[in-house]
Amino acid sequence: MATVSIGGSLEEKISALAAAGFDSIELLDDDLRRSGMTPEECALRCADLGLTIELYQPFRRAEGVTPSEFREVLSRFRAELEVMRRLGTDAILVVSNTDPDADSSRDLSAAQLAILGAAAADHGMKVMFEALAWGTHISHTADAFATIRDAGHPNLGLVVDTFHMNARGETTDMLTQLPPHAVGFLQIADAPWLPMDLLPWSRGYRCFPGEGEFDLAAQVAAVVSAGYRGPLSLEIFNPGYRERPAHEVAKAGAEALRRLIAEVTESPERPVAAVGDHR
Repeated sequence: MATVSIGGSLEEKISALAAAGFDSIELLDDDLRRSGMTPEECALRCADLGLTIELYQPFRRAEGVTPSEFREVLSRFRAELEVMRRLGTDAILVVSNTDPDADSSRDLSAAQLAILGAAAADHGMKVMFEALAWGTHISHTADAFATIRDAGHPNLGLVVDTFHMNARGETTDMLTQLPPHAVGFLQIADAPWLPMDLLPWSRGYRCFPGEGEFDLAAQVAAVVSAGYRGPLSLEIFNPGYRERPAHEVAKAGAEALRRLIAEVTESPERPVAAVGDHR
């Protein structure tokens, strides 16, 4: 589960997620900065509780910028890679540019992502690229994949986020058309269907699997059937969740994820090779 999903201090979040039976976390950069913990202290606390740090996130305004600004982007990115080295994690989430001045050139975005991929590779790390539903020019998962494909760097992986897919009306058919093993990371969130702007919908109404109206089982099954064997990670933006005790929310999230895994693996309509019990 992403640490942004629950309230409390980073220490409280880590403890709650471990107690609920999760294997790993997505670490929000702001949670680390506000915690007062060094990256080494955070890594040690996670290790003591049996948690790995699967993903460090997010890195913004990474592509679609001018060549002169990209030099600053690369400097920021290398600083984050150093934080990751100290954390002992090897994957960073890069999200699509949401600013109005973003350049529309797909070739430019692809070239800039390729440079970030190469910089990460120099440190034994990888880039996971996600299309935010309100991205200026890259707003669909299919857009993100096309950009990664054009970048042509092996260190770039695709993030599938079920909220962004559903918010943009992308169907499971899109996932079945991806090449095998194209997905590098899977983020799961349910939500009710609401007639509102994408950003407040995403930031205020995500919920655990089974509490909303998305067909998450079909999407997870499609990704797993295509060869994905990474974590099934809950990324839930919901102020109401963060107001509740961290241990209560973490436990509810773990139970919801177990039910989703059971639905995917036990349904004869959704045959999959295997789904690991990633909590």
